[in-house]
Amino acid sequence: MSNSNINKNFLIILLGILAAIGPLTIDMYIPGFSLIAEDFQTDENRVAFTMTSYFIGIALGQLIYGPLVDKYGRKKPLLIGLLIYILAAIGCAFSTSIEMMVVLRFFQALGGSAGMVAATAIITDVYKPDYRARAFSLIMLVMGIAPIAAPSFGSFFIEYFNWKAIFFFLAVFATAVASLIYFFLPETGKFMHSDKLKFKKVSGDYLSVFRNRTFFFYTMAGSIANSMIFAYIASSAFIFLTYYGLSKTTFSFIFGLNASGMIFGSYLNGLLTKKVYYINILRIAILLLTGFAVFFSILVFFNPSIPYQWVVVGIFAIQSSLGFTYPNAIAASLAPFTERSGSASALNGALRMGISALVTAVIGLTVANSAFTMFATMAVLAVSATVFLGLAKKYAR
Repeated sequence: MSNSNINKNFLIILLGILAAIGPLTIDMYIPGFSLIAEDFQTDENRVAFTMTSYFIGIALGQLIYGPLVDKYGRKKPLLIGLLIYILAAIGCAFSTSIEMMVVLRFFQALGGSAGMVAATAIITDVYKPDYRARAFSLIMLVMGIAPIAAPSFGSFFIEYFNWKAIFFFLAVFATAVASLIYFFLPETGKFMHSDKLKFKKVSGDYLSVFRNRTFFFYTMAGSIANSMIFAYIASSAFIFLTYYGLSKTTFSFIFGLNASGMIFGSYLNGLLTKKVYYINILRIAILLLTGFAVFFSILVFFNPSIPYQWVVVGIFAIQSSLGFTYPNAIAASLAPFTERSGSASALNGALRMGISALVTAVIGLTVANSAFTMFATMAVLAVSATVFLGLAKKYAR
């Protein structure tokens, strides 16, 4: 099927549902950390390593799938990856120790990473560069429902079943997505079976992509900015459940409300890219992002006992700004590539998740006694992202 004949509305919905697997896998089991720790006779800090191993698996998995989707097309590697994800999710439900679960979460991420690479590559196949930012924004609108609903879904399964039911649900959800892809998604990539996958060639392709200044600076700007989300995710349970002593129901509502900020920003970004050049939107958005992060870090520093509603407002403002920042940064970083779009997408995703894993590790090792640690980390990240965006403006070709 020609790419011109693809129903792009259906494609956006399908890729959005595929992308939703990521936030569901990350966010759904957070309310069950204490129960998982109790079952495995450990503490919640060790349970948090299941999230760290997931991020590591996502980063490494994308590097593996990048050359595969360039050589064999998008569909076959995607289906194989989803099969690995499904088996690992079921394995998590049957884990008998926290160590076993950490390993299985790694393999769950290896499988799930195929969707991240393939989805980005498919957008690159189907849309022209000027329309990709809007396409990424629309996908984020669809997948944005996942982080809103995930904690509530997780709490529901925990209350009426147990934490293991969450992983059975993820396996069923991924099976449904795989079925839709198998029956309804056409192949959008070009097959290159004649090219053997040799380490020297694969590493050479990645090095060539990495050396591209447009790719490097925009990827670093977008990845660092995106990691602010994970600074929030890693801190949210402590801030709202422990520090402010809110109920899990209120926490789920706040988590969903803040996630809607990303949806709000993505929606407006999709509208603006019709009339305003997406790079210009990105440059304004990164300044707003930095301004919000710095302002609220200062506010919380001088008012450590500030009501939690102010913290929610700050996170919502930052999430909304990210809705303008992240889609445009991805589109800009991938603009130079056509034939190696799979490798470029994989390296982009690997750097993004690698930085996010580092940020969550730093948050976990930092002694936090208020929301200041979270906002201060966000401020440092936002300033760093702004610096890379400035370098992109100066040096990118």
